[in-house]
Amino acid sequence: MRLVTLVAIAAFASTSIALAGGSHLITTSSVGKGKLGQTRAAYEAAYGKPTSTDNLEGGLTRLNYAGHVEVYFTTGTNSGRYIVTSGAAFRTAQKVGPCSKASAIKSAYKSAVKLNLAGGEYAYRLGSKLWFEIEAGKVAAVALGSGKQAAWIASNAVSCGP
Repeated sequence: MRLVTLVAIAAFASTSIALAGGSHLITTSSVGKGKLGQTRAAYEAAYGKPTSTDNLEGGLTRLNYAGHVEVYFTTGTNSGRYIVTSGAAFRTAQKVGPCSKASAIKSAYKSAVKLNLAGGEYAYRLGSKLWFEIEAGKVAAVALGSGKQAAWIASNAVSCGP
C-alpha cells in the first residue's frame, strides 16, 4: 500500500513539474499557454487577470499581465494580435528567452534571421512570427506576431526581468 501511495505521489509530482514547465514554454505559435488570435477570456485563463490595460497609438490596446506578459489587440477587436514577454522564466525548448545572451539565439537556431531596428538595437526572427529583441547583447523581450511591427512592439517592452 505504501509503495502504491509513493508511486502515485511521485507520478503526480512529475506531472505537476512537467505542466509547470510547459506554462513558460515559448514556441513559434505560443508564449506559455497563450496563442495568437485568442480572445481576452482565453488570455485571462492562460495568464490570469490583467494587471492593467493601456490604449495605445496606432489603434492598439495592450493588456498587461503578471510575469512580464503583454497581449496586444487591435482596438475594438477580441483577437490577440501580438504577445510579448520579458519574463526571465519564459524559454524556448532550446532554453533561449528573455535575459539570454544574444549569441545563444544563433547557437540554438542557425536559421534565425537578424534584422536591424534603430539605435543599435536589432532583433532575430525565427520562422515568420517569433521575434527576439536584442539590447546590450542580451534578449530584452520575445514577441510573437506577424510582421516587423512585432519586433518594434517588443523593443518598447520593459527589458527582461523576473
